[in-house]
Amino acid sequence: MKFFLNRTQVKVFTYSLALIGVLYLVAPIDSQTNNPPTKDSQTTEAPTNPAPVEQERVAPPQKSPGLIDLFIIGGWSMWPLALASVIALGVIFERLYFFYSTKLVSKGYNQGIEDAIEEAGIEGAKKFLEEHKDEKISMILSNGMHVSSGNPDLFAKGVEREAAEVIVLLERGLAILASVSTIAPLIGFLGTVSGMINAFDAIANADQVNAKVVAGGIKEALITTAAGLVVALPAMAFYQVLQSKVNSFAADVEEAANKIYKEYLRKQGEHLAGVK
Repeated sequence: MKFFLNRTQVKVFTYSLALIGVLYLVAPIDSQTNNPPTKDSQTTEAPTNPAPVEQERVAPPQKSPGLIDLFIIGGWSMWPLALASVIALGVIFERLYFFYSTKLVSKGYNQGIEDAIEEAGIEGAKKFLEEHKDEKISMILSNGMHVSSGNPDLFAKGVEREAAEVIVLLERGLAILASVSTIAPLIGFLGTVSGMINAFDAIANADQVNAKVVAGGIKEALITTAAGLVVALPAMAFYQVLQSKVNSFAADVEEAANKIYKEYLRKQGEHLAGVK
């Protein structure tokens, strides 16, 4: 069969072929323009396998938050804990300096006064106290003997009064340490409750719950709990140490006073026996 095309149809067919040829030539040129070949790609042969996807870069490890960061994250409860720690540190340093600079009782004091009494009685005790007059225990015993006038009961009352005054001086500030060691954990627990409230509030306001939603509140809760314990533990430890020093001194005073009291009773008994 023969096909007959008029002149107009031939022109349209020719223009169509020309347009297809132009598009066929322009397409590779455009791709080369957008992605120009590098020098390496021109000289090396393209790999048969597709280029591997660039590996995801590993994020560098984050630094641990500092004290200031933890303080800010902890919230409002960190402020009273900071104040309590400053007060506790002030009391601790003042008490340590006081006990270091004040001579309470020397080692072997009671054995020394016992030997002095056995050797020379009350006069030996007075001489021993005079030799150790720079110690607090000697001051207590000397004042007690001064007001006793040889009466054992008056001596006991005098020593009790003098010892009470000195012990009050020794225990100054220890009540503050005891209060800090008790209150600091409670403040920390209150901050813990506040942090958990914030965590549950974040859960209630979030459309989708994940770890990041509650992490802030839980972190605040844990930081305040730890901060309360950090403040309370040193305060409690130093309170126990300093209180043990006070109790040890009180026991030494009582033991030494009993030795002198017994010597007064012995002399009083000899006096009564001589009168009879």
